[in-house]
Amino acid sequence: MIEALIALLLMGIALLGFALMQMETLQANSESYARTEARILLIGMAERIQANSEGKYLGGSTKEAEKQTGITSNDALAAHDVWAWQQELTASRLSSPVGNIAGNNSLLELTVSWQAAADKGSASDTDAQTLNETLEVRVAP
Repeated sequence: MIEALIALLLMGIALLGFALMQMETLQANSESYARTEARILLIGMAERIQANSEGKYLGGSTKEAEKQTGITSNDALAAHDVWAWQQELTASRLSSPVGNIAGNNSLLELTVSWQAAADKGSASDTDAQTLNETLEVRVAP
């Protein structure tokens, strides 16, 4: 009788281990999907920058992006591109995404930051971590 209880206990521990591995796999898949989506959005913005290499993108951030009407210059198109990027980030499945453009005139660094789920073992759900995905874009004059 005791052998059956010990076997049942060991089987329960094994099943709990399998469940924890499954949860870890789901979290890793979710993070991988978020990174892929961020990378796709970065590449889209990089293509906009390369199409309008005369525009002023440096220092652009989706936090301050405003919709442009009556686009008559390369700089206005650049501002509109940043606004459109902000709209795409907002429509994505990323949580609280922010896009930034830094660097110099010939090499821009595009970064998307977003909130990810808290790691296992953290004190609460508010311990979310910020993840970043970065892409460098060389702008031809």
